[in-house]
Amino acid sequence: MEKVRMNCKVAVSGNVRAKLIYSRDSFCFWGGADPKTGEIRDDRSDCWKKNMAGQVFAFPFGKGSSGAGLVILEQVRLNCAPAALINVNSDPVILTGPLIAKHFYNKSIPVVNLSQEDYDKLNGAKEVEFYEDHDYIDVYY
Repeated sequence: MEKVRMNCKVAVSGNVRAKLIYSRDSFCFWGGADPKTGEIRDDRSDCWKKNMAGQVFAFPFGKGSSGAGLVILEQVRLNCAPAALINVNSDPVILTGPLIAKHFYNKSIPVVNLSQEDYDKLNGAKEVEFYEDHDYIDVYY
């Protein structure tokens, strides 16, 4: 696999390497993701019916509900949360899920922000690796 390193702004740190689900669409966890399975159930999403459980989920920015962080927490509790999130602009409400998961469940869900240009380059990538103490990610094609 070809590896490309991309600089990022880290919102929540952690170490993980997982397969990537890439979306061009904004995303709302409340109603958009099944909190019991991790399946994307928003039929308007370009990732409809894909399962984010244990995957890196990339979507440019969040939309919608103030309950998004709670959906992520429920996914963590039920073992079907995404392994990490990549955005262009992370929504503070969505960030509450990964931040609180670290404290309540000792579960790290890294969240990073990329430039729009780098975000677009994720399309077609297979896996992404995050590092606890670095401001870059490695993307595998």
